[in-house]
Amino acid sequence: MDYNKEIHEVKQKVGQEAESIIASGLCMSKKGDKYTCTNPENHKHGDKTPAMSWDRNALRFKCFVCDRTIDIYDYYRDHLNYNHKEIISEILGNENIKDTHMEQKRSVFETEIAKIRPLSDECISYINKRGLTLETSTLFELKTYGDQIAFPYFKKETVVGYKTRPARKIKDGEIKMRSLTGSKPYLFNSKNVKAGGHELICCEGEFDCMVLYQCGFKNVVSVGAGANSLKNIFEQADDYLKSFNNLLIVADNDEAGHNMNAQFIERYGEKAKLVDRKLYGKYNDVNEILVGEKENAIACITDLIESARWKIKGRRDVDKDPYRGIIAKNLKFIPTGIEAVDDAINDLVSGRTTLITGRSNGGKTTLVKQIVANAIDRGNKVYIMSGEGNEEFLLNEIYQCVIGRDNDNYIIHKVNRKFHKEPKPEVLKALQEWHKGKLVLFNKGESKLKSTDELFSMLETEIKLNQHDLVIIDNLMSCIKTTATEKLEAQAEFMQKCCDLASTYQTHIALVLHPNKTYQKGQDMDFEQISGNSDIPNKADNILCVIRNYNEADNAAGIDGKITVVKNRYYPDLVSCDLQFDRETGLLLGLIDGQAFNYNFRWKKYLK
Repeated sequence: MDYNKEIHEVKQKVGQEAESIIASGLCMSKKGDKYTCTNPENHKHGDKTPAMSWDRNALRFKCFVCDRTIDIYDYYRDHLNYNHKEIISEILGNENIKDTHMEQKRSVFETEIAKIRPLSDECISYINKRGLTLETSTLFELKTYGDQIAFPYFKKETVVGYKTRPARKIKDGEIKMRSLTGSKPYLFNSKNVKAGGHELICCEGEFDCMVLYQCGFKNVVSVGAGANSLKNIFEQADDYLKSFNNLLIVADNDEAGHNMNAQFIERYGEKAKLVDRKLYGKYNDVNEILVGEKENAIACITDLIESARWKIKGRRDVDKDPYRGIIAKNLKFIPTGIEAVDDAINDLVSGRTTLITGRSNGGKTTLVKQIVANAIDRGNKVYIMSGEGNEEFLLNEIYQCVIGRDNDNYIIHKVNRKFHKEPKPEVLKALQEWHKGKLVLFNKGESKLKSTDELFSMLETEIKLNQHDLVIIDNLMSCIKTTATEKLEAQAEFMQKCCDLASTYQTHIALVLHPNKTYQKGQDMDFEQISGNSDIPNKADNILCVIRNYNEADNAAGIDGKITVVKNRYYPDLVSCDLQFDRETGLLLGLIDGQAFNYNFRWKKYLK
């Protein structure tokens, strides 16, 4: 049935009875044949001469001062928080509107509301322990129900629900929040926030919402139902949430908060901006920050909110965000494992990009594996995107890098003509514990992603949700599918997206790519010899070239190649370091005064 036709049928069925239902439900006082308007925002100085009238023909109220209109359908949808399907089925499915569940539920709720009292001293004392002032509690209209704190939920100016919680610390296994019978909660604090605008902060709990408001962030709501019950909230508040340019998601620093982030991204895509969860530190939510950090709390919470705002724009107002110094907070430094290179570029730094280039079989992937191992060994989370190759071989080679030469840790398997090393079961368990929560693989060749946009949408979601510290893309050409005429433009766009993601989410992205046909094996490399669009090397922060040595005399002396820093955006050092390839571990070892630098990864502490 047609949407508008159904609404018309509802209005006709209720008829003139709608006047008393709406007026009573919204507590509209009447003077003569006029009613007080339900829109206090446009009647801030009172409504001494009521201007809202009931139109018997249109079956609606209309205010002739602010033009607000309200009919029976609007009443249930916009004020009592029922959706279209509920309203239509309830009113058209019952003979008498008083028999609908909507009216019966509201009647029960109004009975419960009558039990609400002003905040008790016990409730005020607990709220103060949570770092919230009486002024904030009054603004949010907190009350007492029995011996519990009662949080009111509004839809426009109408109370549609109350949630209650004990005025004490919740015990393990105890239900924290309960809804009063008949409640139909919406977004907590939506009454104090206008729809539309630049940004809306969405958090989980009521206390968190109040904390953010008290810290100066006025455009804030709580989903209230909790991170695990967002489906109904999305259905109820979809138009409202979509009216904002950006949604800053301040979910708790736990599994439920992770799920909340995922659901907002799935529903609202680019509109949803996540805070950097690392900034929570030891705390679980913003209320814990307020209580735990005391004098420094507002600064910490502001940093948390700003971490999402930076993802909205690349613009920086230096008056509001002045110079912070070279030693910026929360930067991560990941070594390549080649000492001379790490000294030159000051490690792989979060927020930047690195190109790793060289001929096929020249050592690029070998360098990538040991960068991955170094990153994980120092507690970093790594995401590897490959366009080709076998994941089991990749993992096996990373494990060999980490285990080292000790053959007591391996089982030797013969596969046809070749012998392969496999970690012993107890060694494999230790390695899995070593990289637990720190390594994710993605094989583009096995995915159904068809375009670069789809690829980066997936990658951005991964980085947003899991906050990877290092992203490896191996390699550029295998991850781009396009026509020959569009290839250069697509490569430039790909590199720009890498730079944007690295900067926005403070991760480091390393992109592997080949040299072009002008590059000859064994030679040093210039910018112009990197394959693809010139924007690729121009936009990168570092360029590392791995060069295999084909000189027999050097090979006999243990020099199998070298690695050269071709570009170093922030430092002047363009070093070159000789390498030795350790066939036992699959590592590239930097040579210092002719001596190879050996690695020592900390996986053995997980051996049992």
